[in-house]
Amino acid sequence: MSNLGGGAEAHARFKQYEYRANSSLVLTTDSRPRDTHEPTGKPESLFGKIDPKSFGDRVARGRASELEEKLEKASKKKKERELASESGPTRSGKRRRVQEESVLNVTEEGVYQPKTKETRAAYETMLSIIQQQMGGQQLTVVSGAADEVLAVLKNDTYKNRDKKKEIEKLLGSISAPVFDSLVNSGKMITDYQEGGEAAPSANGDGLDKEVGVAVEFEENDDDDDESDFGSVQDDDEEDEDIAEAGSAGGMQMGGGAGDEDLPDADEGMNLNCQNLAEEALKVLAEGEDREIENTLLTRLDYDRFNLVRFLVRNRWKIVWCTRLARAEDQEERKRIEEEMMESGADLAAILEQLHATRATAKERQKNLEKSIREEARRLKDENAVDGDRGRRGLTDRDADGGWLNGQRQMLDLGYEEVHIPALKARPLEKGEELLKISAMPDWAQPAFTGMTQLNRVQSKVYQTALFSAENILLCAPTGAGKTNVAVLTILQQIALHRAPDGSFDHSNYKIVYVAPMKALVAEVVGNLSNRLKDYGVNVKELSGDQTLTRQQIDDIQIIVMTPEKWDIITRKSGDRTYTQLVKLLIIDEIHLLHDNRGPVLESIVARTVRQIESSKENIRLYIGITVKKPLQRFQLMNDVCYEKVLAVAGKQQVLIFVHSRKETAKTARAIRDTALANDTLGRFLKEDSVSREILHDQTDLVKSNDLKDLLPYGFAVHHAGMARADRQLVEELFADGHVQVLVSTTTLAWGVNLPAHTVIIKGTQIYNPEKGAWTELSPLDVMQMLGRAGRPQYDTYGEGIIITGHTELQFYLSLMNQQLPIESQFISRLADQLNAEIVLGTVQNAREALNWIGYTYLYIRMLRNPTLYGLAPDVLDKDLTLEERRADLIHSAAIILDKNNLIKYDRKSGYFQVTDLGRIASYYYITHGTISTYNEHLKPTMGDIELCRLFSLSEEFKYVTVRQDEKVELAKLLDRVPIPIKESSEEPSAKINVLLQAYISQLKLEGLSLTSDMVYITQSAARLIRALFEIVLKRGWAQLAEKALNLCKMVQKRMWNVQTPLRQFTGIPNEILMKLEKKELAWDRYYDLSSQELGELIRQQKMGRTLHKFSHQFPKLNLAAHVQPITRSVFGVELTITPDFQWDDRIHGYVEPFWVIVEDNDGEYILHHEYFMLKKQYIDEDHTLNFTVPISEPLPPQYFIVVVSDRWLGSQTVLPVSFRHLILPEKYPPPTELLDLQPLPVTALRNPSYEALYQEFRHFNPVQTQVFTVLYNTDDNVLVAAPTGSGKTICAEFAILRNHQKGPDSTMRVVYIAPIEALAKERYRDWERKFSKGLGLRVQRKYVQQVSLFIIDELHLIGRHGGPVLEVIVSRMRYIASQVENKIRIVALSTSLANAKDLGEWIGASSRGLFNFPPGVRPVPLEIHIQGVDIANFEARMQAMTKPTYTAISLHAKNGKPAVVYVPTRKHASLTAVDLVTYASANSGEKPIFLLHSWEELQPFTDKIKDSTLKTTLSYGVGFLHEGLSSTDKEIVSQLFEAGWIQVCVMTSSMCWGTPSLAHLVVVMGTQYYDGRENAHTDYPVTDLLQMMGHASRPLLDKSGKCVILCHAPRKEYYKKFLYEAFPVESHLHHYLHDNLNAEIVVGVIENKQDAVDYLTWTFMYRRLAQNPNYYNLQGVSHRHLSDFLSELVENTLSDLEASKCVAIEDDMDLSPLNLGMIASYYYISYTTIERFSSSLTSKTKLKGLLEILASASEYSLLPVRPGEEELIRKLIHHQRFSFENPKYIDPHVKANALLQAHFSRHPVGGNLAADQREVLLSASRLLQAMVDVISSNGWLNLALLAMEVSQMVTQGMWERDSMLLQLPHFTKELAKRCQENLGKPIESVFDLVEMEDDERRNLLQMPDSQLLDIARFCNRFPNIDMSYEVVESDNIGAGEDVTLVVTLERDLEGRSEVGPVDALRYPKAKEEGWWLVVGDTKSNQLLAIKRITLQRKSKVKLDFVAPPEVRKKTYTLYYMCDSYLGCDQEYNFTLDVKEAGAAEDDSGKE
Repeated sequence: MSNLGGGAEAHARFKQYEYRANSSLVLTTDSRPRDTHEPTGKPESLFGKIDPKSFGDRVARGRASELEEKLEKASKKKKERELASESGPTRSGKRRRVQEESVLNVTEEGVYQPKTKETRAAYETMLSIIQQQMGGQQLTVVSGAADEVLAVLKNDTYKNRDKKKEIEKLLGSISAPVFDSLVNSGKMITDYQEGGEAAPSANGDGLDKEVGVAVEFEENDDDDDESDFGSVQDDDEEDEDIAEAGSAGGMQMGGGAGDEDLPDADEGMNLNCQNLAEEALKVLAEGEDREIENTLLTRLDYDRFNLVRFLVRNRWKIVWCTRLARAEDQEERKRIEEEMMESGADLAAILEQLHATRATAKERQKNLEKSIREEARRLKDENAVDGDRGRRGLTDRDADGGWLNGQRQMLDLGYEEVHIPALKARPLEKGEELLKISAMPDWAQPAFTGMTQLNRVQSKVYQTALFSAENILLCAPTGAGKTNVAVLTILQQIALHRAPDGSFDHSNYKIVYVAPMKALVAEVVGNLSNRLKDYGVNVKELSGDQTLTRQQIDDIQIIVMTPEKWDIITRKSGDRTYTQLVKLLIIDEIHLLHDNRGPVLESIVARTVRQIESSKENIRLYIGITVKKPLQRFQLMNDVCYEKVLAVAGKQQVLIFVHSRKETAKTARAIRDTALANDTLGRFLKEDSVSREILHDQTDLVKSNDLKDLLPYGFAVHHAGMARADRQLVEELFADGHVQVLVSTTTLAWGVNLPAHTVIIKGTQIYNPEKGAWTELSPLDVMQMLGRAGRPQYDTYGEGIIITGHTELQFYLSLMNQQLPIESQFISRLADQLNAEIVLGTVQNAREALNWIGYTYLYIRMLRNPTLYGLAPDVLDKDLTLEERRADLIHSAAIILDKNNLIKYDRKSGYFQVTDLGRIASYYYITHGTISTYNEHLKPTMGDIELCRLFSLSEEFKYVTVRQDEKVELAKLLDRVPIPIKESSEEPSAKINVLLQAYISQLKLEGLSLTSDMVYITQSAARLIRALFEIVLKRGWAQLAEKALNLCKMVQKRMWNVQTPLRQFTGIPNEILMKLEKKELAWDRYYDLSSQELGELIRQQKMGRTLHKFSHQFPKLNLAAHVQPITRSVFGVELTITPDFQWDDRIHGYVEPFWVIVEDNDGEYILHHEYFMLKKQYIDEDHTLNFTVPISEPLPPQYFIVVVSDRWLGSQTVLPVSFRHLILPEKYPPPTELLDLQPLPVTALRNPSYEALYQEFRHFNPVQTQVFTVLYNTDDNVLVAAPTGSGKTICAEFAILRNHQKGPDSTMRVVYIAPIEALAKERYRDWERKFSKGLGLRVQRKYVQQVSLFIIDELHLIGRHGGPVLEVIVSRMRYIASQVENKIRIVALSTSLANAKDLGEWIGASSRGLFNFPPGVRPVPLEIHIQGVDIANFEARMQAMTKPTYTAISLHAKNGKPAVVYVPTRKHASLTAVDLVTYASANSGEKPIFLLHSWEELQPFTDKIKDSTLKTTLSYGVGFLHEGLSSTDKEIVSQLFEAGWIQVCVMTSSMCWGTPSLAHLVVVMGTQYYDGRENAHTDYPVTDLLQMMGHASRPLLDKSGKCVILCHAPRKEYYKKFLYEAFPVESHLHHYLHDNLNAEIVVGVIENKQDAVDYLTWTFMYRRLAQNPNYYNLQGVSHRHLSDFLSELVENTLSDLEASKCVAIEDDMDLSPLNLGMIASYYYISYTTIERFSSSLTSKTKLKGLLEILASASEYSLLPVRPGEEELIRKLIHHQRFSFENPKYIDPHVKANALLQAHFSRHPVGGNLAADQREVLLSASRLLQAMVDVISSNGWLNLALLAMEVSQMVTQGMWERDSMLLQLPHFTKELAKRCQENLGKPIESVFDLVEMEDDERRNLLQMPDSQLLDIARFCNRFPNIDMSYEVVESDNIGAGEDVTLVVTLERDLEGRSEVGPVDALRYPKAKEEGWWLVVGDTKSNQLLAIKRITLQRKSKVKLDFVAPPEVRKKTYTLYYMCDSYLGCDQEYNFTLDVKEAGAAEDDSGKE
């Protein structure tokens, strides 16, 4: 037999507690099929299993068939097992089983089991009453109590009064009604018999279950499950009746103590049987095994082989036990036993087992003690053998420190104690000393105020933690001060950001502290905040679903959260702001890896690692309780607890941990009452103590009744259910020592650091709702609680007491003395974690997943301990890195996910593709099982009933069960919840459903287990229902989506949607809410009622105000929609949302989220949905959302737009959009077919000089071939519409060559117009190279008059921003062409269009000049992949796209083919480049895969690069381009990319125009950009996308191009439609007509209103009006409709122009331009700007006002405001000279002003702001010139001069009051000051500096020569101008006559031939200097004459003005003002002598 020396019991016990069994349940669970007999932990009914008629049917004649089967099964098992043991090593670890309660083992002696339905119901009622009396207890305790109560009730000798007393002894005092209901239930229980019917044979099941002595035939316990019925047969057949151990594991013995219970059944026994048995016994007694086997087989039939094997294997047991049983008397028995003892170990073991089985309770107790001692001795020996003493840490230091020489007392009270004395600490080693706080660096000390030194653990890690940045793993017992170590590491991080002056920069690091429990999170936040307050560090906890706002994230440095939360945050791959700034991740209690939450910790550590690539001495005292009845055990615990508390009463404080909230008060009262009874209360509280006074005072403040009752006695309770104030009070009183005994739930152990001298853990079973059962406290919890024993400041030792059941004693003993290894539980959650990584995009194929597992703890443990994880021990020899095993794991996980539709798994390539369900599962943290359940059961027609039911089927609740003692309460609840439940209350799903509804209804629950189940269910409810909602939303089921969303909100708000929405506000009394709900007044009526009416409604005037306030704070939106058809199947909706409620931060926070949903006519399907966030700062503005919605023919009557709040019940607005008047656009004509022509050779040009231009190819492509004839051989107008990249530019060149052929270029001019500057530049470079060199044509970028060929590129851009300008130019050209005689040919190019015919007709192309090829026609075919990424947050979405981008490149651009990635902003350009480099390095190791040339060859280029990030990424073969780079950087990157040296180039989306780079693959990463004007992210125009796609083809190199578009998932369909089909363009001219009409009026093209209407008929808009009337707000297409529309348009536009004084209208018809109109047209400025200048400027305006007016120009309203810029602008404004009155930081005009001032103050701005500043400055020069003109028309002198000065400031970037010298290069404010204080003569102007001696100047400036040279160059260029003037006929000027002033100017050019541009370092582009000549009268502030001039060398200028009307001498000033330099202005005074008007003339006449 395989038993060890200590007998089966000891062996079983040893096996039960050996570490391996209770360590990892990873593999040991579920490794074999669940057997039907296995108890499930639910109380099961015996109803139907027991048939009263069949009682006694176990009596068997002959051998019972059951036994036969039993034995057969058993032997079969043996066979299998033997085979298995030969084939491979078996796992022989016995599981430590959770003692499962089932019918088969709950029946201890005398526990009553009801037999009928009726009695069962009565019994359940009784159970629930008792459960409520006792507070949440385990079922065993309750049923024990029920038994005792029944015994009392059924005992007729008692009177009722006595019965009540007896019962009160058990249950504490009970009220009369409770007693009556107990009596009633007792009466209904009719089948109760004293002692219970279930008392089984005493020696079988009667064995004490708790001490559970198991006889083990062998190690593996699989048979236990099968043989649950210990069969008992008559005693003659003992040799065969040793069935395998029953559930109690008794060994059956005939003739044992139990025989008298057996029915006497040997009367009619078959003799044959008897003889056979005797014979078999003889055979067994002698001979070898094999002989016996043969003999028996012959005797018995051969089919009894199994039986024979069984007999042979157990032969000695059978033989000797039979002998013993047949012994005549005690003597003979003794003799046999001695014989056995001598015969060897085997028999001795049998004997010992027998004794154990037969022993009385007393003996058994002794045996048990003996075995425990042996166990202990063995532990000690094992430890002694272990050589490595260090690793054992606290186990067994010295012999005398070991725990075994602790005394052990056996008490008669039914429990025993084991003492473990404290370990002596090791003496300090040599050189080891405790670190004094004073020895730390000064800046680190504030964090340790109040401590003098660190303890040993902390001192040991001090160096590493504070001064190095390595990763640390610290293992030390609870209470060793691990928090201090965390503080040290935090300080190390803070120190890195410490400025030399000792201040800290907190902006660029984040620290994340992950703590395992919510309670602990709060403690850590409090602790750290307090410790780090001196550093200004902000610590916050992050809990629940909220994401912190950008603002909050910026302000927090340390974020404390639970692992799940951190997992969710990193899963959402969210804002880089989080994850990328995290520099330190502290994970507390990492040993929870072993727990069921381990996988979460493991995945976040793996993710993080991947992303970046001591104690006080404790005496512990254990108490194990041996009484076996649960009830007695329960009472005993109270007594023991009292004893222990009494032992230290008055001397030390005690902390008692219990398992439930109710139990806290119960235990405290029990101890108090026992103390009262024994009169020992005085010990707890001294009579005259101060504490007594304090406690009495505090008692009145307390809310909790329990506390009120207990506090005066010095007792207190603490649990999470108490009010916050009460908890804090208790904590303070305990900490100050006033409360002696504190009874608490386990939360206190984790959450609040309150140490006590003595800690008692009362009972180690705790209710776990997730498992739906009572479970043992986890080792970690126990350690944590014991860690609270001993107060570091006061005690030298602490005392910990565990009171537990005897069976668990051993477990906790081993726990305290063997430090547990931590195994990984990761496999249990592998599929879900894999899904999370796939969704994140960090794992995209099986290869990467393999790699990812390599980062987990699981992998580390598999390498260390392969057998535990089911691998062969020698596996590492074959597969060193377990690749195969990892691949298996991944494959299985992927297949599970694939089966449940969470991913698509392509088994061949190993690629994973995420699905919507997968994404939802990951976001909402839901298991794949639940998701697939939902997926399977969701139907569009479900109602609320089915929805709740589906929720209750979630896998998350699979362990929830219905217990006996809950049924009564559940039945009550079933009647009280509103949504009916189909299932019976027996069903777990019914329970879940009821609890959810009870939670929403805010019902109170009684039972503890129910309450904790409810908490457990509702914790998950919010996210599960959210997930349901998202799934339904994705499927587009409108009605169900609404129901699911409502359910989400109901759970969140805990109210039903039929209740009044006002319940969502706190502060309205319930009775008022009830009143309102009875009134049945529709909710929208509330808005219309005044506060008075509301008050009357509820007959309470005071509340009326409150109700009125709340109803107006309730989120309400007003909607307006504008519908525009785009094509016949899609229309665009512009939805305007106007918030209509009062915002209150306390109620609404920062944002209110809404869902915008478009439903079809029947409200069945969702056609479009999007998430809309209403931000607090935009509450007063209208919000516009633009989206497209499909439409089908025939037209439905209407659609509904529903906007529903994501948080508020009852907040929804529905807007029907009617299609009654909708006119769909006309059908589009078909596209041009691409004909299958022979490609034209280049020679078709028939001109050698032309052919020479096209040497790189021989043939034109099919598109060029088809259009060649028309373009090259005719003069027709032509439109070529073909996809980007099909060679249209060459088509345009055909036309140029044709033009060139016709005549000399003086007459034949070509104009090329490109709507985008970059395109024009590109074309200019290209053609200059081609035509200037090739044909000697001059290529100019100037607009010219005699044009013969007009080329418009990208004509489709007419439909986007800036399109109206293009439209006007083309219309004007057509108009001019119709007026002049020489023909102008127009050639237009565009991408494929749906309505090309309109465009063609508009430019005057005939049908043969119209080519419109479909989008698919490309010279190089293009594969397009569109992938949706479903993340609402823009930044998060962009980040989530980086990995797919990398994958796309590695998948589609193999072998170094070039790839271009387009991103929205320059920030993303550099970030994406860095990310790509990171992924590449992670995958390829040493050699950078994107670098196609050697690093050495590249180096000379990269050295020239200025941008450091770019330098780095280029060395890995990734470049990036954006507008912010210097031109050399751009040039180098473009060249390296085009030359094929680097493989990848990342560009901003705007660079798709005008960069000629072609690639094999184009990835469009994100299709949205931030539009500051809308404060929203807007889609790229389709035109841009087409342009980007056009770059994906290299005509002569590739067979096909690839394009991958990553977009926001909801836009996917839209792009699919318009990228595969041609898209239509519409005109926007009608929005931009004002300035164009104004310009035409100024040049005289339009002279009256009729001209204006005629002018419009030339536009493209006119052509489209009839085709798509609704788009332009036309209601019909008749002639009448059109002319009305045009007339109205012209009228409105002109009246606006007239109002702004730009145009004069005479006789309501004729038009003439006014001064302001001319200024606007001349400077190309909007009429609104000029109007604003004109109305805002006054003669008193000062500089501040002038800048504000300048910044208010409409031109600046287009300045983008990006997300997150508010903060930057706010900071900018704070530093500026002129402040603002309450500025709106998101206002573009405020931004323009701030940027202008920053420019003057020379504050550097970076990134996007710098680009914006450039735009601001370039417009400013033009605007200022216009402003000067407006001012001078008003004749204000000083203001005009001020505006001119501002122009100088703009150019030079300085304030007018700064030193002039700051214009010079290399000059600083300090240097300018030094010049000013120069001794000889202060140097103030440039001229002063020029006049100095060289040496003096050098001494003064102290600069290197190169810088002096720059200064010299500037001084030479500085304008040095001589000016002379004379008044013509000055002596002859009459009053009021014209005066002419002639000014002569001459520039000293200092030997240069030309002036050249202005020297202005800070002005963004080259600028020519300009001057103003002004004549003014300073006294009257009048400006008389002004002229703007430019001066090269010499100039003569005339100025005319009018002489003053009166005769006198008058002094005027002549100003010569520069617009570019400060300090070179000149002013001269001159005097006029004015005579009489007539006199002056007479004089001249006389002469």
